[in-house]
Amino acid sequence: MKINRLVILFSSCIVAVPVWAQNSVTLYGIVDVGVQAVNHVPTVNGQGGTAFSLTSGGAQTSRWGLRVKEDLGGGYGVIAVLEDGFDATKGTLNNGGRLWGRSSYVGFTSQYGIFTLGRQVTAIYDFDLAYDPVGPALYSSPAYDAAFVSRADNSVKYVDDVSLAGGKLSLDALYSFGYDSVTGVGPVAGDYRVGKEESLFINYQRSVVSVGLLFDQQNGNTIAAQDNKVQRFGAAAQVDLSPVQLYAAYRFLAQKHAAQNRYSSLYWLGAKYLVTPAFNVSSDLLYQQDRNTGQGNPVMLSAIGSYLLSKSTDVYLEAATVLNKKHTNLGVNGFGTSTTGEVQTGVLVGLRTRF
Repeated sequence: MKINRLVILFSSCIVAVPVWAQNSVTLYGIVDVGVQAVNHVPTVNGQGGTAFSLTSGGAQTSRWGLRVKEDLGGGYGVIAVLEDGFDATKGTLNNGGRLWGRSSYVGFTSQYGIFTLGRQVTAIYDFDLAYDPVGPALYSSPAYDAAFVSRADNSVKYVDDVSLAGGKLSLDALYSFGYDSVTGVGPVAGDYRVGKEESLFINYQRSVVSVGLLFDQQNGNTIAAQDNKVQRFGAAAQVDLSPVQLYAAYRFLAQKHAAQNRYSSLYWLGAKYLVTPAFNVSSDLLYQQDRNTGQGNPVMLSAIGSYLLSKSTDVYLEAATVLNKKHTNLGVNGFGTSTTGEVQTGVLVGLRTRF
């Protein structure tokens, strides 16, 4: 009897193999840790000092994830991604303690584009990834605006590429019913504006030139703040003169509240140079023109160089200097991480491996 059961089980596995062969589950990840030194860091006595530390995610956030693909036939398929970000120096979760805080979505693929639902990166993230050569490294545009690495809960996303006038037009659109259900209240019956986010990135590439346009709008994520709006408009261009790539980008920020509207503009120029197949260098020059947000007009110059030790592992050196005015406190790791009015410099040497 036991032998017959084993034969039946083994036969069932053999029959199921052709079905399973159409599916795939991929385990992937990055572990990135570096040693960082930053001067003019605020201390408890209100002065500034130099901080030495281990840092996770200097070049890319440490993460691990699962990617699922299933072929349905006829050009259709199903995809799903579960991705967790973590601090490799402490073993703790990023993204507010979410288990799958970087991505958690499922969707369809077809000749008409990719349609996904869940927690996903916004069009702001995709815009910055395309046009900031140093990003998503720490010393780059997210130091000015954390939305450049933002994600949205409860979101529907559509991505597609079409041929147009000898080039490629890419559409990246997202709508969220409640972009942050952890710190906010999420979707609310009868108040659809609570936590609503609309995000759109249009990119056109022809020959060596790419241009992109961005629009993103978030409503306040509580019932009391639902009429508040935060809007971001962006425009950028890239010229690929291989082995050198040149970048220019602009982001306009409008914070519209009942009491007061606040505005600021962020500009940057960048370049990436593939010195050899194993060694590349990228650099950014960023400047914020502040109208009335109170953040001021700091300037950051940053660079990162990476050398491949193998196909999956590299060492990198990252450095940046921030020029603050007497009333600004931008640090290499964001606003409030530098002593007000000081010139802050940060250096980070790291090791990154992918699997």
